[in-house]
Amino acid sequence: MYLPAGREGLTDRRLTYLFGSDHQRGIVRPADGDVRNVGSTDLWRLRTDDSFLRLHIPGNFPRLKVRPALDRIGTVLNLITDPDLNPKVLGYASRLLREHGGRVINRPEDVLRSSRDRMADLLDGIDGLIVPRVARFRGHANLALRAIESAGLRFPAILRAIGTHNGEISGIVASPQALAAIIDRKEEYFLTEFVESRDQAGLYHKIRLFFFGPDAVFRHRIISDQWNVHGPDRERFMVHHPAAIALEREMVQRGLAAFPAEVRSVLQAVRARVPLDYFGIDFALMSDGRLLLFEANATMNFFSMSREPPFDYFEPLLAEAQAKFTAMIEA
Repeated sequence: MYLPAGREGLTDRRLTYLFGSDHQRGIVRPADGDVRNVGSTDLWRLRTDDSFLRLHIPGNFPRLKVRPALDRIGTVLNLITDPDLNPKVLGYASRLLREHGGRVINRPEDVLRSSRDRMADLLDGIDGLIVPRVARFRGHANLALRAIESAGLRFPAILRAIGTHNGEISGIVASPQALAAIIDRKEEYFLTEFVESRDQAGLYHKIRLFFFGPDAVFRHRIISDQWNVHGPDRERFMVHHPAAIALEREMVQRGLAAFPAEVRSVLQAVRARVPLDYFGIDFALMSDGRLLLFEANATMNFFSMSREPPFDYFEPLLAEAQAKFTAMIEA
């Protein structure tokens, strides 16, 4: 069950990376040392030291004859981050780690409570933060209507299958009738209120921050001519807007200091409410100074990071993130 990172047989390493997936069976031993799991994050790559053990929780964990011993482990870094894709292994990991007397970073039970709908409920009511309502339902029209009414959700709204990331959506729907026409009975969905966030130039933007313990790291500010702002928009659209590039460069250099005190206060309130040790948050700054929440969870990726002009200003940010990530682990 334990797979040393590096040479075999090293049993005195105290830090363990916990990973796994409902969709994997048995022990996974990546030939290249990488960690590939559905419903995980790439933040572990911020730590360049390979002195860790791997603990893998497969989907058939209850049927394994040999269970891992935790007595040689001091700190467990949980990299199973998506509660919708991996609810089973998160449950198995939570029960396993009850016997662990050391530290657990992002406890599985806290990750299980970090789905889009639960996070919207958790962050609702923070002054200065717009939290769109979220409904969750299986793909039956009557179940969808019930969930929409319960959440008090208004149309238009963004439809996506649970467990999807990287800007993957099913579309924007304008009414319950339009929704009923496209949902699949075999799928489970999130429906999120669409909030218009175009600026005076008709453009959209998305800001991403990461929290490592109490510390925040600014990751990016991407602009687009489309509401579903995503990484590829940097090369497709943002590259043609020098002013946006200059603003992102400044924000990378200044970090949280680039935001007004009111924005920093909202972000601190978010940090205080979210029980996760590490997580990312995507949001936009509205014209009235409020923040529009897109999502907050531990599944967000930190990489890839452009090193080519005109976006060649991320190296100091990478060093800062590595230092704060390591400080969280070693706290």
